This record gives sequence, C-alpha cells and structure tokens, in this order.
Amino acid sequence: MAKAVILDASTGLDEAALASLEKKLGFALPADYRSFLSQHNGGRPVPECFSFLDDDGPYSDSLVDWFLSVGTDDPSDLLDYCSMYVEDERVPSHMLPIAHDPFGNLILLSLSGDDAGAIYFWDHENEGDADYSNLNYIGKNLDHFLERLFSFQG
Repeated sequence: MAKAVILDASTGLDEAALASLEKKLGFALPADYRSFLSQHNGGRPVPECFSFLDDDGPYSDSLVDWFLSVGTDDPSDLLDYCSMYVEDERVPSHMLPIAHDPFGNLILLSLSGDDAGAIYFWDHENEGDADYSNLNYIGKNLDHFLERLFSFQG
C-alpha cells in the first residue's frame, strides 16, 4: 500500500519550530511525526478513510478531515486542541491530538509509555474518564496509519 498524499498543507516546520513545539508539549515527538511536520503543517490526506475495531466488536470507519497545524491562524491549531482536550483532561495527558474527523472526533498520538508512537481514535460521543476506555487503536505509528488509509466507497 502507498502512503497517503497530504494536500492543502502549510509550509512545514523547521528544526527550531519543532524544538519549540516539543518544549511546549513537554514531550519529544516520534521521528515519523517530526518528519511529517517538517514536510506538512496540517493538511488533508488522500485517501482519507480508516477502520478501527469498536469496543462492541464490529469494525467501524471514519475519515481524517484535517491534520492539525502548528503556528498558523487555522482553526485546526494543534496547541489549541491540546488546550481543549489534554489540558482540560478530556484525553490522557500523554496523548497528542494530531487530526480530527468531520464529526468532532480526534486522532491521537501517544507520546510516552509502552505504546509511544501509536495512533488512536477518540470518539467524543463516548467521552468519559481521560483514560484508554474511549481509545481505539488505529496504527502502530503515524507511517503505519498513513499507509492503511483507504478511499471512501459510497
């Protein structure tokens, strides 16, 4: 499978901006996400759909509406999302929102622990405690996630 193409992205981040972001977050970014941000700052992937195993058992699908950007006036600003979801304790404190779907759900990146680098889907309709009970695994890392995206077949 080929990795998704990212469209409509802002200019990528330079090393100084990446280091500043890591300092603000208090975490080092995984190499594949650092590379992604150095090439694309936000944007939408093509293809855009992904599947995840729902807690109830069947697979569900969603899509990446937009990857979050850093330091732009875009309403999908990564640090604004960190404030709304991480600092407000709606998602685990070591999770970084990196994208959203069109329905108000998030794609999260684990920044520490045994699953550092892993990608998860967070469903706002099942919001509860800021733990793993509302996280669905969707990739071992960003590159794996981008390689698994597929086109919507309506």
